[in-house]
Amino acid sequence: MPLPTAKLDDRRFQDIVDEAKLLIPQFCPEWTDHNVSDPGVAMIELFAWMTDMLLYRVNQIPDKMYVHFLDLIGLKLGPPRAAHADVTFYLSAPQPGEIIIPADTEVATVRTETTPAIIFTTEKDLTIRPPDVRGLFTRGRSSSTAESWVQHDMRQLGLPGQRIAIFPAQPSPGDAFYIAVDKDLSHHVLAVVVACELAGGAGIDPDHPPYEWQVWQGPQGLWAPCIIEHDGTGGFNRSGEIILRAPAMAEGEFQRMQGYWLRCYLTDAQGGANAYRVSPDLERVRVEARGGSTTVRHAITVRDEHLGKSDGTPGQSFTLLNQPLLARNPNEDYLIVETPDGVEQQWAEVEDFSESDAQDNHFTLDSMDGTLTFGPSLVQPDGSVYRFGAVPPRGSGLRFHRYQFGGGTIGNVPAHTLTVLKSSIPYVARVTNWSPSLGGQDGESLDRAKIRAPQLLRSRTRAVTADDYEYLACQVPGITRACCIAPGTLPGGPDDPKPGQVVVVVLPETNHSDGQIAPASLNLSAESRSAVVSYLNERRMLGTTLDVRQPVYLWISVQTTLHVAARSEPSLIQAVQRQAEEALYRFLNPYIGGPSGDGWPFGRDLHPSEISALLQRVPFVEFVENVRIGVNDTGSDTNYQPVPARLTVPKYGLICSGTHTITVR
Repeated sequence: MPLPTAKLDDRRFQDIVDEAKLLIPQFCPEWTDHNVSDPGVAMIELFAWMTDMLLYRVNQIPDKMYVHFLDLIGLKLGPPRAAHADVTFYLSAPQPGEIIIPADTEVATVRTETTPAIIFTTEKDLTIRPPDVRGLFTRGRSSSTAESWVQHDMRQLGLPGQRIAIFPAQPSPGDAFYIAVDKDLSHHVLAVVVACELAGGAGIDPDHPPYEWQVWQGPQGLWAPCIIEHDGTGGFNRSGEIILRAPAMAEGEFQRMQGYWLRCYLTDAQGGANAYRVSPDLERVRVEARGGSTTVRHAITVRDEHLGKSDGTPGQSFTLLNQPLLARNPNEDYLIVETPDGVEQQWAEVEDFSESDAQDNHFTLDSMDGTLTFGPSLVQPDGSVYRFGAVPPRGSGLRFHRYQFGGGTIGNVPAHTLTVLKSSIPYVARVTNWSPSLGGQDGESLDRAKIRAPQLLRSRTRAVTADDYEYLACQVPGITRACCIAPGTLPGGPDDPKPGQVVVVVLPETNHSDGQIAPASLNLSAESRSAVVSYLNERRMLGTTLDVRQPVYLWISVQTTLHVAARSEPSLIQAVQRQAEEALYRFLNPYIGGPSGDGWPFGRDLHPSEISALLQRVPFVEFVENVRIGVNDTGSDTNYQPVPARLTVPKYGLICSGTHTITVR
């Protein structure tokens, strides 16, 4: 989008006249005739006209010159970014065949009187497959290494008096019940329907059974946990169904049987008081597909929009009906030119026409204002005309095959808000998002573009210095901060990169940067990492290797006692405790924490005296006593290791706020 022109003084002729008239009663109260026929008013209008001319000239400098300079170096305002979320479609009932939810299916929030519906679109087809159970197995561990397998005869299930024990006679941690299915059920909502004897899981708390449902994810031996939405069996204490949301699955082979594997695994809780004394017995087992999950993005899809007809001149432009536009996929988002003789041509989008010639079917498309432009032509010194890109023949019809528009922070919606299906899909009953949508960002402002200009001039899209890598990594959607570890950054240390190797540590975006941050929201997704690697590989120097990784997070727990004035009200004590926790969450934060409030610096150590000074500034606190700091690298609420003096943070590490214990006396 062309950069808007800045004005130093935006007053116009009528504004100046009105201001002057408002000053008449103050400086000349005897002047009461303010009509346009009055000679004094005519003088005011004359001087207002002259002042308007001066302001017009003033507005040509200096901000306007700065804006034109940004335009000369090719800097354009960045388009908005679309929020992404995972949504789950639920079927009205299990189906015997596959159910396909096509790409570009629209889901939305509920429309209210004050807010319109926010529309999201699926990015790919979702196929919900009916599973077929191939085999049932029980694996027991007699020691730390030995294990025994039992394959159950599925033909006996359902016969009178026939049952199978899903765990060994004396269940112990590590025992598991395996289910092999024939189809890939990645990201499916599964129902494990069982018929079991009452109180079959004797000895356990039905609301907190000591097991975890997992799926097989690959030859590395990785079992990933499923999310249990509902356990109607009470831990196999009664007949019912267990509703699971499965992550990605991979095909594997166990006990000479090939398939996709789901298992019920006894956790370490089986070794405690809440443990199975005997194995539950099942009379029937069935696995059903009740839905599936897929990714959606805050976007509305438009197909086959007609732009008009070409007049055959170079440099002509057309405007799409909707804007701002989101990032395009070259395989789907392109222009179709239908020539007068009925031939359809596919034209490709380019960043600019610097490398286009008269035979290239190219166009540019501005994401902010939706302007589609064909290549210009320039007259050469010898009189010939050079064309930067082809021009559609006169009378050709122009049609844009597909594009998406939307984006912005409005798409960062909470969990359980994407509940409206914009179009009816057979056998689909409802939809929801179990987690909030993330990544939505408004279009770039002019002030932000001014800040970005010096960095653009310095790097010019080439990654040479550590600052270049950090700046360019942050240009990738979904990345907030970055730290480059070049060779020699950690001299002599085992983590110091080798010559020619560059390590870039990136912090992903999150919508919940304040308060206590969930560890899962800090994980760098494979898609974001791939995007950073691809973006930097195009700009790094030859001969260098690139490694992109997420930071090492150190989770901090603070235990301390705060003293307030004697005989303080209980409400004051509670307020002090709440404000102290909020101050710690804000200070020990990779996004908004640290001494400067712009995120805890990479590799900066933590001193206990900083915590004492921070808590001392909480209103009504008289003094701080016994500040103790614990740290772990898992994000769990337990297993914090004490920090005796100061906490040393590695160069590629960041501090996050864990669970604190604040006592107010």
